[in-house]
Amino acid sequence: MQKQVRERKAALTDTDGQERSDVFSLLVRANEEDGKFTLDADELIGNVFGLLFAGHETTAHVLAATLGFLAIYPDMQQEVYEEIVNVVGLERDTSFDDFNNLEKVLSVFYEALRLYPPGYLMIRQATEDTILTIPNAQGEEGTCTIAIQEGAEVVVDMVGVHYNPRHFPEPNKYKPSRWYGNLQDLEAMTAFSIGPRACIGRKFAAIEAVCFLTLLLRDWRVEPAPSSMKPGETGEEWKERMMDAKVFLTLGPGSVPVRLVRREK
Repeated sequence: MQKQVRERKAALTDTDGQERSDVFSLLVRANEEDGKFTLDADELIGNVFGLLFAGHETTAHVLAATLGFLAIYPDMQQEVYEEIVNVVGLERDTSFDDFNNLEKVLSVFYEALRLYPPGYLMIRQATEDTILTIPNAQGEEGTCTIAIQEGAEVVVDMVGVHYNPRHFPEPNKYKPSRWYGNLQDLEAMTAFSIGPRACIGRKFAAIEAVCFLTLLLRDWRVEPAPSSMKPGETGEEWKERMMDAKVFLTLGPGSVPVRLVRREK
């Protein structure tokens, strides 16, 4: 028992003896320590599972959509590839310092995230009576108000927000260029939510996606799987047929059959 206690305490400290402050260490510490916010074993397991599932399911769907779009837009894929070669080169591994210089890689991911937001609904409960002022439909001047009573649940349609032409001209088009030079201003694209309830994994997801796409696209070219295409079918027609959005536990493309072709260096 004493050995197990030492091992658990060691896992919660860095090599210099300082307590770790990452979310998983905080959860384990809340289970180990007594107090007002102590977590029992079921609460600990439930929270850890939720974090792991949320980080896997959501990112996987968006990466699948990203590869599908790049497969049918080879010019766009080539543009991303050239950025990767210019920033990272053909041989070395990526580093964190590369992240801010891989704008086009992150943009193709964010644009797929806009079109396929895994969290397609955002539910909030009003803590006090509130009046929301919202603009009228596009093309109409003025605003209107909506009264929200304390305790009322408000459901925000995330898909509607992401396809709102007020924020995203030509909202049905896959246009990563809309994010160029604008990657820090993401309030209109609320896939990670905003404010104090925003997703704590937002930065990690972005870094993870950029790292994965950079190393994959540097060595492999993505194409629609030949067996999945009908005779004479265009890339756009393939997308409409194969990448129709579906709701699993989260929202994502139904199927993205692609082929990876090794690049010649």
